[in-house]
Amino acid sequence: MHQPRRVHPVGLVLSLLAALGGLAADVLYVFPGLQSSYRLVAMASSFLPYGVLAWALATVIMLLATRGRGRWLVVPLVAGLLAHSLMVVAYFDPAHQAPAGTQPTLRLVALNMHYGRADLGQLLAEVERVRPDIVVLTEFTAQADAVLSDPEWRSLLPYHAGTIGREARHGWDGDGSGTQVLSRTPLKELGRTEDTRATSLAVQVTAGGHSLVLVAAHPANVLSEGVDGWLGESRAVTDLAKRYADQPLVVAGDLNSVPEHETLRSLVAETGLHESLTGWQPTYPADRLVPMIRIDHVLASSQFRTVSMDTFSATGSDHRGLVAELAQS
Repeated sequence: MHQPRRVHPVGLVLSLLAALGGLAADVLYVFPGLQSSYRLVAMASSFLPYGVLAWALATVIMLLATRGRGRWLVVPLVAGLLAHSLMVVAYFDPAHQAPAGTQPTLRLVALNMHYGRADLGQLLAEVERVRPDIVVLTEFTAQADAVLSDPEWRSLLPYHAGTIGREARHGWDGDGSGTQVLSRTPLKELGRTEDTRATSLAVQVTAGGHSLVLVAAHPANVLSEGVDGWLGESRAVTDLAKRYADQPLVVAGDLNSVPEHETLRSLVAETGLHESLTGWQPTYPADRLVPMIRIDHVLASSQFRTVSMDTFSATGSDHRGLVAELAQS
């Protein structure tokens, strides 16, 4: 009498292939130094949380491909799924949330302007809505010069510090080196990175009656600068932030790293900063169907608690902007 198979071989192979994808993501997370072995590996590491989908697919396929005693093969896959889920759960960590009803002392808006192409009207409308104390604009070019000179902007944010990149006239011929910090109160520039493709700068500022140091950051991405450039520029931002780690400190901007990247993990470990953005809120690429990864960040020192975090869209930019409300003690 013919006995049905306990394990379907095709299903077994497909399940194991999916599990290998999830396992590869786990290895890159547990051993972050491997992320910088090759450019493609570093880029693939931007999607480590999505490894949970590989584990889930492997589990479902194995459930469909097995019966009877063969079902024991599902157990290690479920274990892998649960372990990898911790990476996603970390995005929802409430440890740094302010108690309900807390009033913010710092309102901050940050946006990568995509070579200055972001719609200034939309950005101004967001600034008028939020009434931020500080605005951080990366990839700031001469195309966005109105932000610094227009009376409407100056009435809201009369002080600024930073650099201006060359305007993009034909496709990608501009440069993304410009970084500007706009403020309601006077700024004092403390320092900036040297020999980096884009400017990252530290400023002293007062918001809500509290003094703080803000680092407006924009290290290079691994696609344009390769692994060495990516690591080197991220190291420059980390070294700049470390100078002020004994003070109330906020690092904001396009960090070109996701929370799982070794670059961002080093920055957090060496400065004691924490991620203010909570929940699953990808910011890039915003000019495609849906953003898939979070490379824009607001990191804050222990003196800050998150009152609220949100994102917004600006036509012309390939990033979603950030709106952070923080309470400083």
